[in-house]
Amino acid sequence: MIFWQTVYVVIIFFAALISIVAAFYAWRHRTQTGALLFAGMMLAVAEWLITSGCVSLSQTPEQARWWVDPRYFGLTAMLAFYIAFILQYTGHGKWVNKPRLFFFFSIPIVTQIIIATNPLHHLFLIDVGFSLDGILMGIDSVVYGPLFWVHTVYSYLLVMLGVFLIVRMAVGSFRLYRSQAWFMVIGIIPPLAASVIDAFLLIPGLRHPLAPIGFAVMGLCFAGAMFWHKMLEIVPVARSIVVESMSDAMIVVDIVDKVVDINPSAQRFLGLENALIIGRPIGEVFNQWNDLLMWAEIKSDVESEICFGPPDNERYFDIRISPLKINGKNHGERIIILRDITQRKLTEIQIKVLQDKFYEQSISDPLTGLYNRRFLKEIMQKESGRAQRESHSVCFAILDIDYFKQVNDSYGHEAGDLALIHLAGILSKLTRVGDYVFRYGGEEFLILLPATSLKAAFQLSERCRQYIENSTLNYVEHKIMMTVSLGVAAYLPGKNEFESALKAADAALYKAKANGRNCVFASDTIDLKS
Repeated sequence: MIFWQTVYVVIIFFAALISIVAAFYAWRHRTQTGALLFAGMMLAVAEWLITSGCVSLSQTPEQARWWVDPRYFGLTAMLAFYIAFILQYTGHGKWVNKPRLFFFFSIPIVTQIIIATNPLHHLFLIDVGFSLDGILMGIDSVVYGPLFWVHTVYSYLLVMLGVFLIVRMAVGSFRLYRSQAWFMVIGIIPPLAASVIDAFLLIPGLRHPLAPIGFAVMGLCFAGAMFWHKMLEIVPVARSIVVESMSDAMIVVDIVDKVVDINPSAQRFLGLENALIIGRPIGEVFNQWNDLLMWAEIKSDVESEICFGPPDNERYFDIRISPLKINGKNHGERIIILRDITQRKLTEIQIKVLQDKFYEQSISDPLTGLYNRRFLKEIMQKESGRAQRESHSVCFAILDIDYFKQVNDSYGHEAGDLALIHLAGILSKLTRVGDYVFRYGGEEFLILLPATSLKAAFQLSERCRQYIENSTLNYVEHKIMMTVSLGVAAYLPGKNEFESALKAADAALYKAKANGRNCVFASDTIDLKS
């Protein structure tokens, strides 16, 4: 018996020491949410354990009665700190206002005043009998007053409220929060059960209260939650305040890609009730993420964009999938963050459309719609490099309308503009996909023919000349006929330069004009029939 009584006392004071250490640790982390309340709670537990141990170690009934009174202060103070901490821990910090704090913390003072004056009214304790039992002071009998039962009901209600809030918070949370919560629930149950056994004398002949042992277990569990599961460093209240209110959608999946946590933004994004999402595979909730999740298994972080919805109401999201590391270790959970970038994406698309439009305008001739001379320099650089890489020739054909001034003088400038548009349409029609047609000057046009021999360029130029000669432009009541002269030259990588080939085509055009116009002249003396 003496051995077990010694173990009983050692457990009580060892648990008190652990509670003090936990309180000191919490004080050092007092900037964390709820840390000060937790420190106060653990100090109150330590006070209750120490005074309970002193009751058991008392050598006379008078000593035992002297230690009984302050013991209740530790109990009631612990309950005040406990409920305030639980409210903050579970995300109900807005309930911890000054009136409620005043009420909770006035109870220990009022209780202690009632106990101090108990000899006058006996409303709390009517009688307690003590006698030595081995090396410890045992309780022979106890008769409680009505206020004791009021205090007991109040205490049990606070404890049960705290348990309810913790359990509700744990349901639906992912593993880290659940581990913290269950440690606390396991810690609360033993002192609650032990105090019920003590108060109602459920074990006949038990002379040493079990409540100190229950509170010892509670201190150890709370310390475990704090040291092993970072209770004060990773508090679910941060989730309630930050995650719940963040505009970005957040989804947490476990190692088998089942949804274990989700915030309201993600719930709105998916358009499903929370109960229909939690516990389901993410592929069932939103199958577009399957490939991304598989890619995330290969890479530690994955960033991408997704688009979904009908064409008239598409939504764009920036998505990031990262491993959820706990205490620096990756246990397989992943966190998915989605940011709605629809407005930004639509703006980017509009800007791109405008940029393309402005670019098209900057490289196009406003009258004919053909490319302008400014774009020619860009294409020459591109095709020059391509010709060198692929070792093929590039040909130029420069075209000039014969006696174009007579068209303007005879029919007016409007007719002249229509003549240029008419000619641009013919050239666009006769050239291939991949060829470029430019308005080179007033009535001059240039055709750039990539990967084309001089012979093929000459043949195309002759076909254009004949087509234009045989075409008619109807203007008002007039039929306008036109002819053109063309000069053709070729760029051959390693034999001449791009610019020199262009100048050679221009020189060939002047020879065509000098030859009587309405003809094609090549810049090189080769056998075009071969």
